[in-house]
Formats: sequence, C-alpha cells, structure tokens
Amino acid sequence: MTIKRALIPALILAALAAARLAPGLAPDGGGPDIPRPVSEPVTMARLLDEMTDFENLARVPAPFYKSASASSHDRASAAGGEAWFANRDVGQYVRAETNEGRKEHVLADLKGPGTVTRFWSANPDFDNTIRFYFDGEAAPRLALPLKDLFTGKTPPFEPVFSYISGTGGNLYYPLPYARSLKITIEEKDKLPRLYYEIGHRTYSPDARVETFDPLKAGGWAAAQARAAKLLESPQSAPAPAGAEWKAVKLTVPAGKSSAIPDMAGPAAVYEWSARVKGTREDGPWTDPARAHNAYRHLLLEVDFDGRASVRAPLGDFFGSGPGVNPYANLFFTVAADGTMTSRLLMPFKSSMRLGLFNAGSVPYEVDLRLRAGKRPFDGRDMHLRAQWGVLTRDSWPFFDWNVLTAQGSGKVVGTVYQIANPVLIWWGEGDQKIFVDNEPYPSTFGTGTEDDYGYAYGDNRPFLRPYHAQTRVDGPGSGGHISLNRWYVLDALPHRDGLRFEQEMWHWMPCRPTWSHVVFWYAAPGTPGPAEIDHASLGPVDLGVRADMLEPQEGEALPFEAAGGKAAKERLANCSGAEHLVWREAMPGDKLTVRFTAPEEGPYSVELNLCQNTGYGRFKLAVNGAVIPDAIDCYSPKLFWLHPKLGVFPMKKGENVLTVEALASNAAAEPGAPFGLDYVFLIRQR
Repeated sequence: MTIKRALIPALILAALAAARLAPGLAPDGGGPDIPRPVSEPVTMARLLDEMTDFENLARVPAPFYKSASASSHDRASAAGGEAWFANRDVGQYVRAETNEGRKEHVLADLKGPGTVTRFWSANPDFDNTIRFYFDGEAAPRLALPLKDLFTGKTPPFEPVFSYISGTGGNLYYPLPYARSLKITIEEKDKLPRLYYEIGHRTYSPDARVETFDPLKAGGWAAAQARAAKLLESPQSAPAPAGAEWKAVKLTVPAGKSSAIPDMAGPAAVYEWSARVKGTREDGPWTDPARAHNAYRHLLLEVDFDGRASVRAPLGDFFGSGPGVNPYANLFFTVAADGTMTSRLLMPFKSSMRLGLFNAGSVPYEVDLRLRAGKRPFDGRDMHLRAQWGVLTRDSWPFFDWNVLTAQGSGKVVGTVYQIANPVLIWWGEGDQKIFVDNEPYPSTFGTGTEDDYGYAYGDNRPFLRPYHAQTRVDGPGSGGHISLNRWYVLDALPHRDGLRFEQEMWHWMPCRPTWSHVVFWYAAPGTPGPAEIDHASLGPVDLGVRADMLEPQEGEALPFEAAGGKAAKERLANCSGAEHLVWREAMPGDKLTVRFTAPEEGPYSVELNLCQNTGYGRFKLAVNGAVIPDAIDCYSPKLFWLHPKLGVFPMKKGENVLTVEALASNAAAEPGAPFGLDYVFLIRQR
C-alpha cells in the first residue's frame, strides 16, 4: 500500500500501540527470559554519542558485540567454486510470509540483544512498505515506504543520518532491540527487486539493550543534536583537555627517513596534519614535484610502544590518492593547498615514533602539526593500525584480494579503495567478504564494491558524506583514477581472535587495472602490525590526459542505417549503459553505417568497444571513408571484449561516419554472425 508522508507518524504510533498490547511482552518490549545485567544499558542516547566518539572507537567494546550484515547477496555463493563469484545480488530474502493478508519478504531476522547500525539500498525510490517488528511484536513498530528512510524528512531520521548519495540510499541511525528485530518489505504485484545491506550488532547475551521507541525520541534529542553537529562539522569538537599543538618541519632526503622527536606516553595524538611543500598538479606525469608522486613516495611510518603500526603512502593514508583531492568528512580533511588532516585518535602507553621515508628521487620538505596530550592507556585501549597494499593483475577471471588478515583482538574502522581503471567500463561489482574470528562463511557479505561506499550503479561523480566519500573520479565513463573511503564507526568490526577481509575483484571488462587500498583498524598491543611496502610498486599509473578524452558515445544511441541484416539495441549487462547496438543476419558485403559526432574539427584517435562471443562475425571497418587495413574478428568461444584502436583521423565538426562491412565469418561462427558495438570513443589529438 502507498502511505503518504504526512500519515507516517500516525501509522508509527498506531502500530506501536498495537504492539504494546501483544500478549507475553512486558511494557518495555522485553520479556521474562531477558537477562537483567547490572552493566550500563545500551540506549539510544549512548548509541548516538558513539557515532562521533573517537575515543570509544579506539577501545575494546563494552559490552562486546559482533558486527555483521544482512544483505541481498547472491545465495548461490554458498556453493563455492565459480558460484563464489555469483552476482545476482538482488531480490534475495530470508523467506516470504503472510501478515494480515499481506505478502512480505523478510530482509533480516535478527536475534538480540543488538542494534541496526546502517541501512543501504540501491532502490531509494521504492514505495513498497518496509516494516520493522521489534522484540517479537505482532504489529510493526515502524512501517513506511522504503523511500522515506532516505529522504531526511521522516522523524527522527534527520538529513545528516538519512540521504541519497550517488544514487544510493543511506540510513546511518541506530535501531536497537532487546530480543529481536524482523525487517520486511511488502510485495505489491511482483517480487520486489531490492538491493540492500543492513549492518547490525549482536551484543553479548548479558548486555541490556533498550529497544527503539519513537514515542520517546525526546529523551535522546540532545544526543541526536550532538551527533548531527559533529557529523556536519567534526572540527567543532571540543579540544581535549591538556592537549597542545606542536609544529615540526622535516626535510626528507631521497632514500632516507626523517622523524619528529619521539613522544613519551601514556598519551595520545588527537589530530595531526601534513603538507608537502612545493608540489604542483601539472608537468610530466613522472615529475617528482607533481603532487601524486610526492604524496605517494613519502611513506608514513608510525610505531606505537615499539611496534610497527602504520605503513602507508602519505596521501593514501589521508584518503587522497593519487594527488591532492580536496574533501572533508568525519576523520579526514584535505585542503586545496595540500594540507591533509587526520582526526583518528592515536593513543599509546609508553612511546610514539612518527616518521617519513622518502622512496622518491628528490628530497621533500614537509610541514607537520600535531595536537597531543597526556592520556591514560588502560586494558581496553588499542593502537591505530593502517596498512597499504597494491595489485596489478588481469581483471578476468574474477578473484578475491586479501586486503587484511588481522590477528588477535582488534576492530576494523575504515578503508580507502583506489583503482587505476584503463577502460571506460564499470569496475566495481565485487563484494566485501569479511570473516570474523575464524568463521567459515563471511558474516559480512556485500552486494558490490560501491554499495559499501554508499552509492550505487557506478555513479561517476564525486560525493562527500560524513562516513564515506568518492574523492576522485576522473572519467570519462568509469575510467581513470578513482578514490573512495569509508568509515566504520557505529558499524565498526570488532574481533577477538582475528579478522580476514577479502575484497572481491569483479570487473565487467577484461583489462589490467591497478588497485590499491588502505585498511584502518585498532589492534591490541602486541598483535602483529602492517605488512611492509614494496617501494617498486609505488608509482601511480599514467592513464593519459583525461581532458582530451571525450565521453564515450553509446552505440545503441547513435543513428544508423543497415544495408542488409537487421540492427537494433540489445541489453547486455557488461556493456557501458548495459546496452549495445547489435547487427544480425548480415551477409558478406552488407554494410552498417553508424553516425557519431565530434565537438570540433581536428584530428581524433578513434577507439571502439566491441562484443566478442560464440558466433560473432568478421568485419572490415572504415572511418569517414578511410578503410582500416586489418579485418576485425569478433568470434570468441566465450563472452569477451575487443577494444580496437582504429587510428587517428581528421574529423568534421558534427557528424562523422563509421562504416562496418560484413565479411565471411570465422569457420567456427554461424553465417550472418552479429556485430556488437558498445561505444565509440574519441581522444582529441593536440
């Protein structure tokens, strides 16, 4: 059913009143079998404060909890083998059930005590009703159109907690429950094709959790206001008592290290910043003075209490790689002048060493500022860890990349993900797979790389949110350098015995990208630190002058005429825009004419993206009448892609012509074998 926004509060209240009358439940939503521990209860106010509590993030949780995710990931993955990379991550539910004549699909059936910490969906425009049944209630305590979770207009979900980012719907707001929480979506006339990820905590059984009650929102209004203010402006946090700023200038010779004076503990660094002097954004790609080289070849090395704790390129640590990409979110700020600031708490018991190693070819001068002060370090405190890694590899076949194997006790709190994508096609279908404390199957199994970072469908625009950001996206299409970061705060991932974080690498196009990452976690003193960095792998990949690359012209959208055979657009998920122009039943000598445009007269390099598969044919191509000497064979025993670079041609402003002539097919193909054009790609020649 459709529910108007104005009626939502009334609906919530009515549902809540009905639930209060459900037999067998105590007035607080609990029951006689719920333990009543003497420890401090988990309340809405406490959870909202945790959303911006940097001190708490650096400590072992109390009460302890396990983080996991209920998601629409393809259930076929459980079979292993090739199915491990199954990608039908939509419309996958726990079960279907009928409630008061309605057919509802269960997204999550959570057993408490616990709390939902995050709700993401690629369908923020769905008006199907979503229902939240707390603690075994017969009627839902919350019931509203799914889209109203993400508008920021439905109390108590204010805009800073509830929003659409890069086409993905996000709700970062705690929904605690003492016993259980069931979340359903109503079916209208067909199975809803919903993509979703629902992060949640499950506390130790003796934890006391106060169930979410919208009628008591006034009781946590002050905590909500504090959280909203700090999420929108983390710089407004009160200065820690006794903390002072210190400024240090370092000169770091090539091949050498420089460090600030060691700091004695117990103490903590609450905030610090770095700026490499004299860098610029222009010049040859390999110029050591270009920012992307300076901030990549300066390696941040931080040791706490005599143990290696942070090993990452300076710019990558701040989520700004490659180069200087200004942005601000909860933990990091990067300014246009190259000043990069971290607000991640760095506590230590006896000592801290912070230095830079210069893996480059010239010396660099670096300005550092640190706000530090005395701070106790007790048995719950942990050290900040950060580990960088890089990988260059063929994208097909799909694979998992282990970005972190943490041992012992700790808590994952953030990631930076970067890709140098040499093609224009979407690269981020890969799921996060996180195994906590030696579990055999990941309790966090994502639905796509971009979904964890809060957007959807490969949106090629920068965005900034408190917990996630896309700080660089070059284009055109999904090509170039892309950089993302994501902070797990309320949805941090604690572990007692270890954690394994696998990132599935699932690219729509066979190519050879370079991926890099930083994983941030807090770790108990004495546990193993980050891996050392291979200096030979540091240089950012040159993917060409992006300003000269025009946006791809989708084959299915271009005007065409077929002299023989039949041409039409057809859907294919691997394509740019998930469609391409397909010419079928052409006989040798038949021709397809496709018209594309150039913005100005001049020389352009012309590239195509063509489908290869069983039965695809051979063709001769020409651009504005200039024939390409070598025939193009699109036959392949399995789905693949051909990216021919046809050469440089003079173009007229406006319309130009690609001519495709059918040739005799490969002996393995059928007569009339098709031609599949994904896009035409032009690069301006200077």
